[in-house]
Amino acid sequence: MKHGLLIFLLVFLTTTLTTCAQTPAELQNALNKVSPEAIKGHMSFLADDLLEGRQPGTRGFALGSKYMETQFVSLGLQPGVNDSSYIQSVPLQRGWVEAAESGLTLIDGKQEKQLEYGKQFIINPYFASPASAISAPLVFVGFGISAPEFKYDDYSNIDVRGKIVVWINDAPKQFPSSERAYYTTADAKYTEAIKRGAVGVITMGLPSNRRSSWEGSVRRSRQGSYKWQNGQGMAANSYEALKAVASFNSEYADSLFIHAPVNLQKIAALAAEGKSQSFPLNLSASIRVKTNTKVVQSSNVVGVIRGSDPQLKNEYIVYTAHLDHFGIGAPVSGDSIFNGAHDDASGNAILLEVARAYRSLPAAPKRSIIFAAVTGEELGLLGSDYFISNLPMKGGKVVANLAIDMPFFFHPILDIVPYGADHSSLGKQTEQAAGILGLKISPDPFPEQVVFIRSDHYSFIKKGIPALFIKSGFMTVPQDTVDRSKSDVAWRSTTYHTPKDDMNQPFDFKAATMHVKINFLIGYFTSSQPAAPSWNKGDFFGQKFQQKAF
Repeated sequence: MKHGLLIFLLVFLTTTLTTCAQTPAELQNALNKVSPEAIKGHMSFLADDLLEGRQPGTRGFALGSKYMETQFVSLGLQPGVNDSSYIQSVPLQRGWVEAAESGLTLIDGKQEKQLEYGKQFIINPYFASPASAISAPLVFVGFGISAPEFKYDDYSNIDVRGKIVVWINDAPKQFPSSERAYYTTADAKYTEAIKRGAVGVITMGLPSNRRSSWEGSVRRSRQGSYKWQNGQGMAANSYEALKAVASFNSEYADSLFIHAPVNLQKIAALAAEGKSQSFPLNLSASIRVKTNTKVVQSSNVVGVIRGSDPQLKNEYIVYTAHLDHFGIGAPVSGDSIFNGAHDDASGNAILLEVARAYRSLPAAPKRSIIFAAVTGEELGLLGSDYFISNLPMKGGKVVANLAIDMPFFFHPILDIVPYGADHSSLGKQTEQAAGILGLKISPDPFPEQVVFIRSDHYSFIKKGIPALFIKSGFMTVPQDTVDRSKSDVAWRSTTYHTPKDDMNQPFDFKAATMHVKINFLIGYFTSSQPAAPSWNKGDFFGQKFQQKAF
């Protein structure tokens, strides 16, 4: 640490000794012990071909899980599952559609047009039963959103009871970034559709939306989708009131509007302005879906450092990183193993170094700290949702989460984008830690990518728990000739979720240590505050998800 930063740390910590258990020198020592070589070593094992992409339910995932468990043991973490085990079993249900026995037919009066599965549409598995079918009128409902906070309601002048609703996979661009992210979620849209009495859904993109390809959507649908299984053997969060949910290829979306009072071109123009209209499509649809399901056993790995304060030790700060990736898939340039080095072997490596920083302190933090390597993030944040819905520890409650996922360290880190920091008191600890480390705080550079809902911190937010998800920003040192706002974005289009995400990438492991330090300091300062983290007054998420006792 540079001399100026050491002085800053000394001054800051001297003013907060009433809430911090360690001296400035002890915290500095913990920061100094963060090792770029350790990060590289952990990543090298977890992203090796030996682990075959760490898909849940496979031998490769089991190897990764055992590695994390043994590292927790070597670090001196205590078992986090009922004080006796590091392994929290997470039963998953995989569901996949039998395309030959499923279908979507458009009904125009007495005329019927049967569409081609995989070309014009795909259907989600229906987890509640092996077979489901509906036949009902189609109603277009814009974005499918009701947002009273923004005086916006796609359902305000339309009756959708007993009907199939059709909506655009997006949200009005005028919504604030994180709130817009919330309103794009399936949870928010399905819940609203059920509340309004809809019995089915057809979702569609617009031709101008290139965030994902139709071919990629079809490929992923053939692999099936997953839910975690509850104690009654039922798939959680399956929205069984919606008897069929289909996705429509945007290239053929105009076939849904052939009798509509507004054509698709006008709808697209309105959507580009953040506006929409709702109206009957004067068509009906018949949708049938045949679903197969299979139980897949997976697990979270959970370790804990017990807090030192007699009262605060029953409040938990949870660090998460997802252990899973996509396993073995279609070859790209002869390589079929989706190693997931950056996504998210890096997060697990950083998680272990954060744990080591805590363990290097002479005294445990006041609140208890949980470290969880969770499963099923790539399948829909399943492991983290299972964790917070089925807490593995005896008593106590979770008060904060810090998620570490694909944080970006291909260059020196001069600024961070702390998703969630502007919603709760965790923003104060974020500013404190960033100030000590000399980091700038930057806003979300890509609100249209709705990053706020796309990692495990969101599972905690949905339960009313303040959470953070920190990414690197794009600021660079003078000698760096690369435009990082372009190179980092290019990585997403060329490497993200492909076999190219392996260890043959120009990672800056020294830069990776900054992610360890910022996450460690935020968690440590939070653990030392007399009051638990709280939502900012009037915050959207604090009000949307009332704080529950977890």
